[in-house]
Amino acid sequence: MSSRLDRYFLREALPPLLFGLIIYSSLAVISTALPRLQWIVGTPLLGLGHWLLLIFPAALVQTLPIAMVLAVLLAFGRMASNNELQAMQAGGISLGRSTRVFVILGLAMATLALYMNEWVLPKTNTQVGSLYWQLTSGGKSGLWRLMGQDIPVSGYTLHFEKANRSTDEMIKVRIQRWQDQDLTVIFAERAQFTESGLKLFDYQIDTLDLATLNQANLSPEQMLESLLKTHSVSDQSFTLKISETPEELITNFSQGGFEDTRSIREAYQDSRDASLTDADRRKAAVLFHRKIAEPFANFSLLLVAVPLSLLYASSRSVAFGLSLVVTLVWYLVFTVGQLFGQAGNVPVWLGVWAANILLASLGVYLLMFRNQLKG
Repeated sequence: MSSRLDRYFLREALPPLLFGLIIYSSLAVISTALPRLQWIVGTPLLGLGHWLLLIFPAALVQTLPIAMVLAVLLAFGRMASNNELQAMQAGGISLGRSTRVFVILGLAMATLALYMNEWVLPKTNTQVGSLYWQLTSGGKSGLWRLMGQDIPVSGYTLHFEKANRSTDEMIKVRIQRWQDQDLTVIFAERAQFTESGLKLFDYQIDTLDLATLNQANLSPEQMLESLLKTHSVSDQSFTLKISETPEELITNFSQGGFEDTRSIREAYQDSRDASLTDADRRKAAVLFHRKIAEPFANFSLLLVAVPLSLLYASSRSVAFGLSLVVTLVWYLVFTVGQLFGQAGNVPVWLGVWAANILLASLGVYLLMFRNQLKG
């Protein structure tokens, strides 16, 4: 009886769940492509299709909770309007038992989303930004989009004035790094990314000990001599070891509005990296919490979707309308919470998790008082 009941609920849940995933994910992909339509028109069809497919995993993770809401409202709403749930409860099957399949589905989707956030999206999101600039720049990379910016790379700050679009070679390069009060600055005429790191040509390396400026007992000459710890000039080349790839830098800093390429683990590490600015640490913390809160939205939205389906989802049109309202409320609170957390107006965890907390609380309230509300 138990397995038969589970199969029955699964047959009711899967069609609207898959339908919601296809519809909402497609809309998310289209919403990403539309603002860039004027630049991607005329690109090779195969390349454009590849680019759209790379967007799909991120869209899927974002729409899993929304599809769950639609599945619950349609499935439970139909069974409630046909008095099937009432009959089950009269036969001793509790509401909690009836929702078991949806809880399992929610757990499976949350696990899938967490896996994708850690292992899949860092790769696909990197390729999304990199491939976009190749498609819209005649096959060239988007490295030139980073000219004039201060780009953080493996504890350093990279800056270059120009880029050769044909060779992806950076020109007039400056790299700097702070260690306590020591400042290391590298100047290079040219630089190029290789598999080993960043290869610099015709370079100069200077290290300054700024703590020397606080030693009042030194004469100006002594202070100047102590200030410059190291100085070397070479017309050869050397490779600076960095962990970031040019594709990651292009995606994250090309101002194309693409998804961040960091995994859950990398976002957490950056949120605790003392070498980053407060704003960058908060940004990383927001990303870390978002990559966890988003998958677990399945459960908070499940909590609110079940009572809503029992109370109001008397038809498919009403169920669709309710799913849109719930989704809109969650998305607005989720987005505003991230903005407040990013700005430092509220703790980051509270800003990001506020939507889940609000919807879960509303769901618990509706479950507890649904009989009074229905009456």
